[in-house]
Amino acid sequence: MKRIIFFILSLSYVWASSSIGSVAGQFLEVNLNVKNMGMGNATTSLVDGASSVIVNPAGLADYSKIGQLDTYLSYVNWPAEISFGFLGVSKNMNRFGVVSASVLYVNYGDEIRTTQEMPFGDGNFSMGGMSVGLSFSKFVTDKFSFGITMKNVSEKYDDAGYSQLAWDIGTLYRTGYKNIKIGMSILNFSKEIQFDGKYLDFSDKVKYALGDSSSYSNWPLPMTFRTGISMDAWQSDVLKATCSFDMIHSNNNDEQYGIGAECAYLEKYFLRTGYQIGTDIQGLTFGGGLVLMDNIQFDYALSTMRYFGPRHRISLRLNF
Repeated sequence: MKRIIFFILSLSYVWASSSIGSVAGQFLEVNLNVKNMGMGNATTSLVDGASSVIVNPAGLADYSKIGQLDTYLSYVNWPAEISFGFLGVSKNMNRFGVVSASVLYVNYGDEIRTTQEMPFGDGNFSMGGMSVGLSFSKFVTDKFSFGITMKNVSEKYDDAGYSQLAWDIGTLYRTGYKNIKIGMSILNFSKEIQFDGKYLDFSDKVKYALGDSSSYSNWPLPMTFRTGISMDAWQSDVLKATCSFDMIHSNNNDEQYGIGAECAYLEKYFLRTGYQIGTDIQGLTFGGGLVLMDNIQFDYALSTMRYFGPRHRISLRLNF
């Protein structure tokens, strides 16, 4: 276990240096785990089931219903009429471990195509992105699990696009004392991407005069290192209060921190709140959840966004 933790820490410092606004695939940074966002983006150590692949694939191992499918759907509407969605399905294969398939998408909508000859518009073109992944998680000991996701990340802007293989790696350690958990993950680990096709660089007068097209530059994906800790602060027969803390370091942002809390009544009704530190536009978050018939769960999260107004996230979880 120590070797795995050391490996993840080493990778994070080598590749996760901050260079704001210099990555492709930025849609991967919009988190579709509704519980996570209701708790201030601070559940690296608390995720479980199909939704865990968004934050930490090691949490898959905590889905204990052998043979059943755990299905998770979530959605958020972003500023400028941009929409995000996620679908994940996981299954516990008993001794083999837990496997999962997932799809995350973004729809940027249509834009007007402009050219020098038609500066006021020459039809429309669509923009969007998608991440399709396969995940696996397993307990190594009774307290320690690891998880890994292999995914294909792609984006398309009119005639230009890319398709790139990427990886998520996670670990989760359960101490056994007051339900303290420690989780770590690296998300979107890959080589640099390059959009296919070429473009005419109008700023290069020589190339423009000769009609010489240029190739697109290489860009990294938003690789993110997360580490978090959580514990049950108070518990009775009907009530349980959980608190959590996360550190998030990305090659596309300054270091951020998340603080979260959840109060559960009978493990069926949930209230959540949190705060995100180190971000210019996001701060206070709220959320809640409701379990029906032991196999249907609704979750909601509200995150405040400076300049852009509140963002509402919703999710549905089904076990069958």
